[in-house]
Amino acid sequence: MGSKIKVEQTYFQEALSDFMHDAASGDAVRHLVDLGYGTEDIMAALDFPTPRSRVEKTVYRYLLEKKVLLEDLPLAREDMKPVNEKVFSEARLCWKLREYIQKNGEEQSYVACPFGMIRKDRKARLEKMFSCLTARERNYLLGIPWEPKMTYHRLNSRMLEISVCMALHGETSMEFYFLKTKERLTISGK
Repeated sequence: MGSKIKVEQTYFQEALSDFMHDAASGDAVRHLVDLGYGTEDIMAALDFPTPRSRVEKTVYRYLLEKKVLLEDLPLAREDMKPVNEKVFSEARLCWKLREYIQKNGEEQSYVACPFGMIRKDRKARLEKMFSCLTARERNYLLGIPWEPKMTYHRLNSRMLEISVCMALHGETSMEFYFLKTKERLTISGK
């Protein structure tokens, strides 16, 4: 009986803490995400002292709510047609991906992000993957508390820039998903 009361008290304390955070800085965090701020920039901009883990959690939830991040694609990978493209430069890949985005709409265009699966146990590999990125791009990706599974990020302008760089200069291939046309494009640079 005593453990049940402790669980209920813990649940109540967490709910109260979430409510207080939301009232104090949750709206500000979401607004700054909408302006394109990464977690580091949000931390610096907040007037109310907020733990980094709380900001990351708010950012992650908000990105899920807005469907900027998906934990699962609405289509099975096997149901998407693989597309082969020859890409030799960043400009060409950017142009090609913009073509796909235009056909599908940004809301239906995603890139696979395996970062949560790597972050927990192989930090050196993750740093190597991000080595081709600018500090701003790295900070954006490191500011998202990726779940330990494959996650999909909408191909907005920021992620387009990041994924093109990683596809051509990074240590791993990048997989792009276009849901309207049911196409899957894999690019491997090195």
